[in-house]
Formats: sequence, structure tokens, C-alpha cells
Amino acid sequence: MSNWAVNITKIAIIGLLTTLSACATSTKPLVLGEALAVTPYRTESNGRIVISAHINEQGPYRFLLDTGASISSTFDHLRSKLDLPARDEQSIVIHGLIASGTFPLIEVSGIRIGEQNWDNPRIVSLPGKTDSSDNIDGILGLDFLQRYAVGFAAGEQVIRLYDPTVVSDENYRGWASVPLNKLSVDTGLAALYFLDVQIGESDVTALFDLGSNQNLINWPGAYALPLTKVKRHARKVLSGALERSTSMARFEAPELKTSGIRWKREEFLVADLEIFQTLNMENTPFVILGSGLFNQRDFVIDFARSRLLVKVSMKEMNTLSSDGTGSTVDDSDINTP
Repeated sequence: MSNWAVNITKIAIIGLLTTLSACATSTKPLVLGEALAVTPYRTESNGRIVISAHINEQGPYRFLLDTGASISSTFDHLRSKLDLPARDEQSIVIHGLIASGTFPLIEVSGIRIGEQNWDNPRIVSLPGKTDSSDNIDGILGLDFLQRYAVGFAAGEQVIRLYDPTVVSDENYRGWASVPLNKLSVDTGLAALYFLDVQIGESDVTALFDLGSNQNLINWPGAYALPLTKVKRHARKVLSGALERSTSMARFEAPELKTSGIRWKREEFLVADLEIFQTLNMENTPFVILGSGLFNQRDFVIDFARSRLLVKVSMKEMNTLSSDGTGSTVDDSDINTP
């Protein structure tokens, strides 16, 4: 992979491997300090999470939050509108879901989200000519998100950006702790986050990808895992940041688990995608988990400690307790992010 190998698609991005860990159940309520910034978000009909951002103090513009993008971007229509020049003819190679390409870095003096300013960010400009770029002006990737501990409050529909140090290195009551494995891609110039999930009794590598509006699986996973073929019309157009492709089949996982959290009847699209080959994952089961698994819950991405804290329900806590892997906790002990 070449310099700054990044996947900044809307349907899926990049992944490698990690190890499954038991649920770290809570011993303390989750208490965070005062947020550095609080900003509303909207959940699109396809499940993706979009916030408002100002570019060079102009805007606001619509930016997708994408944990599967190593570098943030604008689309060419916004670059043209703001007359953002190329950065000394610098360009990088972007590896997307379906295709790859070389695109220019552009001069941006600052991006502001709420009260937080990101000065002189390294931003790439993408064509934005596929369905995945409809209704958004750009992407805020891990280069932005890793600056904070990021709290998502589903009920309030707000995101809170915290100093990374305010989330202590402990377990919390009412929250499941999902280990995230940060793996470098392309000699360390880019990194993404992965977790293990269980489908049936099988451990499967998964990319944590809030920029995806679908769960995706490669063909080795579709063949090897206990999935159920979805009988309705299966073909579906997949729209990445750079190109489109067609999904050839749909499968359903009766149960998907990670760190004591369970999802029932989750659907996966199956297709031959360039990204699986880019990652050398075309011959082993591999999945990409989209935003729909998380956008109905409160959760905190604790980048500093490589974990995802997910608020669990009383029913889930009771299940964990009966399994001998956790304890039942009253919801009154839970503080939302």
C-alpha cells in the first residue's frame, strides 16, 4: 500500500485483526468531565452520523463521522465553493472499498466543530460523484476523532468531545468495554481500529466503521460462518467514495456478539471488493460493521485506551449475570456521555 493508505468510503472501509476479550463489566458509574465541545448530530436514513463543521470560518457544512477513514476529506464541490488551493502539488493514494486513486491535499487553515478548532489540518479532496457523498460535504476521519474521547448520546442526539485523559483506565457500571485493536497500515502512516466478534461459535475479525451504512462480509466468511441466506431480491448497488459495485447476495447472522453485547438478526451484504484484496483478507472470514450496530446506543470511543464503551440495557446486564460473565446494575447508576 502506498503513502497514507486510507479507505474513506461510505459503505465500508479497511480492516485487519484483533483478539476477542470477555466483557469487562462495570464496577463504577461512567463519569466524564466537562466536554470541550457539544454538537448536535443527525442520523441519516441510512444510519450514518453527520455533524456540522465550519471550514475557514465559513459554513456550517455537513461532515460524516467515519472511524474507517484514516484521513479527513472534503468533496470537490466544497473545495470549489471555498476556492481551496492544492497544497504544493502534494497528493496521496486513497484505497477505497471498490477502487483506489490518487487525490490532492488541499490548503485548509482550520476546521471548527462547536467550540473546538482544528488548525491546519491535513485534508484530501475527493470527487464526491457517487451516491455515498449525497447530502454531505466531507468526512471527519480518525485524524480528527483521535484527538478526543468521543461520546455519543443517542437520546439527546449530541456528540461530546472530551479531553482523552478524563476517561479513567477502569471498568464502569452499566457499560460494556469492547477492546479495540489499533493496527498500523502502510508502514505506520495510517491506522484503523478493529475488534473481534462472534458469529455462532466462530471468532471473526471486524472493522469498526461508523462511516458504513451496511454490514459487509467477504465470501470466505459467507461460506464458513453459520449464516442464513436472505431470500428476497439480493442484488444491491454499493456506493463507495470513488466507485460503485454490486452486492451479489445477502446473509443474516442469527446472533452477533462481542464482549457480552448481542445483536439479533443482523444482515450482511456479500461482494467481491477491492478492499479485501488490499488488506490481504480475501481468503479468510472478515466483516465490516456499520453504524447501524451502534447508533441506537450511547457509546464512548476511548481512543487513548483502545476501547469502545457501550451502554448496555438491563436485559443485557441480566443476561451477562446469568452467564456468569457480569453483574446486574440498576440504570440509575448509569451516567450518559
